[in-house]
Amino acid sequence: MSNKIRLIAFLFLAFSTICNAQKLPTYSQFPAKVEKKTAKKINLASHPEAKMYRTNLRNALANSDVNFAGKYILTYWGCGTGCRQGALIDAQTGNVFFPVELQGVSAGGIELGNHEMMEYKKNSNLLIIYGYAGSGFESENNNQHGIYYYQWKGKAFKLVKFIKKKE
Repeated sequence: MSNKIRLIAFLFLAFSTICNAQKLPTYSQFPAKVEKKTAKKINLASHPEAKMYRTNLRNALANSDVNFAGKYILTYWGCGTGCRQGALIDAQTGNVFFPVELQGVSAGGIELGNHEMMEYKKNSNLLIIYGYAGSGFESENNNQHGIYYYQWKGKAFKLVKFIKKKE
């Protein structure tokens, strides 16, 4: 009788482990309090790349409300066929961040279905990238193809989960 109980317990534990491994991060797991945009201009001195993209950044600040992680404007522009490059603007200070994960994002042939290449919400620190996350355009940083779940930590992203695309 104890062998049956052990077997049932083992199967239950194995099944639970498999189910938990498949849980995907959700926006509600990474909440952010949404604040109002107060910055009047981009702080071009806040990042060395800011001056190069000043028109895109100024337009985003002028024409967008907070759309990511409670106080940021996530903005992006094309960088080639099927490629996006982006930045985060702190909507209170005008400071700009160019996380490597937003430099050279590409779907790379992944079937997006009902998804956008980058998905995010204004009330969450979670960013989801379908395809290849940016690698700063460095060939030695070629990322794997799949779905990336990142948490914004205020100055950088932290990878929460990655699901590799099946070949």
